[in-house]
Amino acid sequence: MIQMSNRNIVVLDNHNDKDKVIYLMNKSFRVNNNYTLYQAMKYCEEFHKDLWIVMVEPYEINSRNLDYFYQYSEDLYEKLHQFTDQVKIIKRDYDYNKLLEDTHAVFIDKSYLKFDLSILNQIKKIAIKKEVLIIEVESNVFVPITVASDKEEYAARTIRRKINDKLSSYKDEVLNEYLSSKAEKEAIDCLKDFIDHKLSRYDEHNDPSKNLTSGLSPFLKYGFISPVTIYNMMETINDNNKEDFLEELIVRRELAYNFVYYNQSYDEFEGMTDQWAYQTMKNHMDDQRDYIYSMDDYIHFRTHDPYFNACMIEMVYLGKMHSYMRMYWAKKIIEWSKTYEEAYKITLDLNNRYFYDGLTPNGYTGVAWCYGKHDRAWFERDIFGKLRYMNDNGLKRKFNIDTYVEDMNNIKGGSE
Repeated sequence: MIQMSNRNIVVLDNHNDKDKVIYLMNKSFRVNNNYTLYQAMKYCEEFHKDLWIVMVEPYEINSRNLDYFYQYSEDLYEKLHQFTDQVKIIKRDYDYNKLLEDTHAVFIDKSYLKFDLSILNQIKKIAIKKEVLIIEVESNVFVPITVASDKEEYAARTIRRKINDKLSSYKDEVLNEYLSSKAEKEAIDCLKDFIDHKLSRYDEHNDPSKNLTSGLSPFLKYGFISPVTIYNMMETINDNNKEDFLEELIVRRELAYNFVYYNQSYDEFEGMTDQWAYQTMKNHMDDQRDYIYSMDDYIHFRTHDPYFNACMIEMVYLGKMHSYMRMYWAKKIIEWSKTYEEAYKITLDLNNRYFYDGLTPNGYTGVAWCYGKHDRAWFERDIFGKLRYMNDNGLKRKFNIDTYVEDMNNIKGGSE
């Protein structure tokens, strides 16, 4: 078996004499630094097999996100013909039994979330009967999850060194001699724009009135760009803010992957956070709420808070939200819900339904963080207990927040 930096995981060690090898592309929709594609190619070359590439439509609950994906899929489909004439795109409910007919092996991008693991489990059941080899390849994280840690980590500080000590072992690039897709090119352009115009001011990126975030999260979600590509492009840059950006890209992002991999309750209210957080919520479950709002109030911008309403406009109209405002937004939902569980469900549903980068490990972890995950206990206060608290006075004190509100209201007004 071909090995490369321990990115490979043999799921089923079967063998038959068929000639078809399928790369099931379900997370890494790119050519350059696609380690799963590279491994499938090398396997076919060594064992004289025929490569098939099958793109699986991403799981989405918002047609806008699928439209975003499909605007790039046709070009990627064409670029994949550099490797084989056997390329196809399938829906998630495709007949995998039919797909695996006369198949020797399946290479698949490693999955972490339940809706992706369901496809892997379907394929495993079929592969057992047909004696098909299955190999997962970790292609969308820098350091493979189980290599970085063998347990659920408590916080960034507990995983940081484990990841950083291994970066040099996983920075090798592959398939960069091949033509890249339109999505890859746009991701690179986005990265270059960030480096040229925003990195020097990245220490101000928490300010929602300034557009200083990288904008890479949708590209990373669909695997249009590898974190290895980003890291290597930035390695020689001399800027004081570089390490802070790489901390977000690698340590914080892979802490999120660690969370969803080792915690099977990552998407459930019970089990997604730590015991101290559940205890403090229990202690404050009967606290008086001055405002109670519904999902319908949120998506129609009917709260008393102009800053929250601006967040929702950005979410509904643009499919994104400034990272600092995401924290404020989720904290307000906690404050304005009848129960913590109701608040969690509303936040997660909005996050996954409206954000282009929803339905990701980062999304689930970001919501859980608002309930104490990867955070610490703070001073006690009403409703929040020891959970971190945020209010509009902080926004007014730190930022020119009215500029953000004005910008969002202009977007809403221009769309009506």
